Amino acid sequence: MKSIRIYQADFFETGKSIQMDKASSNHLIKVLRLKNGFTFTLFNGNGFEYTARLEISDRKAIAHIESSNKISNESDLNIHLLQGISKGDRMDFAIQKSIELGATSITPVITERTVVNLKDEREQKKLQHWQAIAISACEQSGRSILPSINPVRKLAQTFIDDKDSLKLVLDPLSNNHLSSLSAKKNIQILIGPEGGLTEAEVILAKENGFKGIKLGPRVLRTETAALAAITAVQLIWGDLNK
Repeated sequence: MKSIRIYQADFFETGKSIQMDKASSNHLIKVLRLKNGFTFTLFNGNGFEYTARLEISDRKAIAHIESSNKISNESDLNIHLLQGISKGDRMDFAIQKSIELGATSITPVITERTVVNLKDEREQKKLQHWQAIAISACEQSGRSILPSINPVRKLAQTFIDDKDSLKLVLDPLSNNHLSSLSAKKNIQILIGPEGGLTEAEVILAKENGFKGIKLGPRVLRTETAALAAITAVQLIWGDLNK
């Protein structure tokens, strides 16, 4: 069996024990069917992993913390994905895979072509759902620092005066390629939803410091574009070449 990694929003201390929350207990006991004494890994987003031994008591999982280890697998790049909200599982897929590839933060963006209606309680439920996907992606990929899923913003609300970031917007009409740009540690990547960004939105982004880039000769779906862009910057300036 592969190593089991579980996120728990708790404080861990070697030699101490904690009771796992209901969802984690259910996953360990009912889904994975682990037994008393099984050793697994916990993390809480602080950059450490904690080795824990499982005890099952009254159908609840108790983790006995045995050791801790600092994890250093975060990218040197601080990648902020501004992802146009898309329908169905496309947004879920983009968030999951972007985090596996090293995205540091993700902002769901409402654009002119966004067709998903997010208001009030529905928006909060979606954010909780996307946060759960982020946690699952960290559990799977070995990351021990939890990327942030920011509140939903309209496109104009995402623009800030940040001269320390390289701001990129995918534009199939651009003649610019990543190889022609200078690297920066902080990178923002703006991706449109299904149907892409409108011409006016691309112009607005460029007026706010974004550089239009072209990723090859083919038109990419929204979820593919996010992954291709993050992979490209990680390969050129990040840790995919290590």
